[in-house]
Amino acid sequence: MYFKDRVDAGRKLAEKLKSFKERQDVTLFAVPRGGIVVAKVIADQLKLPLDIVLAKKIGAPFNREFAIAAVDINGDIVLNSEYVEYFSMKEEYIEHQKEKVLESLKQQLVKYRGKLEYENLENRIAIIVDDGIATGATTKACIRFLSKLNPKHIYIATPVIAPSTLKELEKECDGIFYLISREPFYAVGQFYVDFSEVSEDSIKKLLS
Repeated sequence: MYFKDRVDAGRKLAEKLKSFKERQDVTLFAVPRGGIVVAKVIADQLKLPLDIVLAKKIGAPFNREFAIAAVDINGDIVLNSEYVEYFSMKEEYIEHQKEKVLESLKQQLVKYRGKLEYENLENRIAIIVDDGIATGATTKACIRFLSKLNPKHIYIATPVIAPSTLKELEKECDGIFYLISREPFYAVGQFYVDFSEVSEDSIKKLLS
C-alpha cells in the first residue's frame, strides 16, 4: 500500500478511527507540519475538534534529520537512549541543542495556536496524529507532554510507522492506529507518492 498524498492517507486512517466519530470527549492533536494535513481530514470526516501538539527533534551532529532526542514546550527532553549510547552523545551537546530549539518551538506553537497554554484534559481522550513516525522521539515527547494534562486515554494515529518504533511506542500510550508498519523502512516519505513539504500558508488555511 502507498498513499497518493497526506489527504489520501488521512481518509484511509479515518476509517480506522470510526469508533470515535462525533464523540464529545475526544480531541485530535496534530503534529505539525504534515500531521496537520492528515488530522484535518480526519477531523472533518469524524467531526472531531482539532488542536496541535508540538515537540522538536534534536538531531545528531552528523545528520540533523536523525533524531537522537526531542524536546517539548516545557523544555522536557526525551532521549532516544539507544542512539545516544551508540553515538556516544554528550549531555552538553543535547542541552545546548535544547536551548536552541526551545525558543523556536514556543514561537511556532503561538503562531499555529495563538497561545502556549493548554486546557486540562481530565475525562477526555487525546489522539496524536502524524503523517508518519520513524524514530518516535518527537511522538514520545508529545505523549509525555499531553499526559501531564491528565487525559483518561492517549492514542496515536498515523498512516505509517517503523516496526521497531511501533513496539516501543505501544509501551507509552493506550493504543496505536496505523495502516502500514513493515520492513524495509528507510523513511516515512517512501510510502507516499507525493510527500512534498507543507507550507506555512496551507497550515494557516487548514487551521482557520
